[in-house]
Order: sequence, then structure tokens, then C-alpha cells
Amino acid sequence: MVIDNEENSKLCTCPNCPSYDACMKGDQETLYCGRAMSGCEVSPKGCICQSCPVYEENGLTDSYYCINGKA
Repeated sequence: MVIDNEENSKLCTCPNCPSYDACMKGDQETLYCGRAMSGCEVSPKGCICQSCPVYEENGLTDSYYCINGKA
């Protein structure tokens, strides 16, 4: 389980993801693996979860948390 805290939020790379769009940016959504799936309609355009420090530090194995919800 990923803790939803400021430290993880700062490490989060969601805003650099090709699937991250204007809706997500406008809602300031990040850290899907520790919070919840996006409230926006997500168009999968690639996933960078595996390169995120939060992913590695928490031993995550899935991807597209923006679509699938928290770990």
C-alpha cells in the first residue's frame, strides 16, 4: 500500500506520463497508486509507472493506476 503523503507526492512522476492530460492537470491529480484512479476520462497513451521512485520504493508491480486505482 502506498501512503498518501507529501513525500510521495513530491516523488510522483504522474505529471510526466504521456497519458496525463489537461483534465488531470486542472484537477491537480497525482499519486494514483496511493490515492485513487483519475476522476477524468483517461486515454492510455503509455505508462511510466515503472520508472517512478514511488513505484520502486513500494514494490509495486502493476501499471495504469490512473485507470485502475490505488495499489
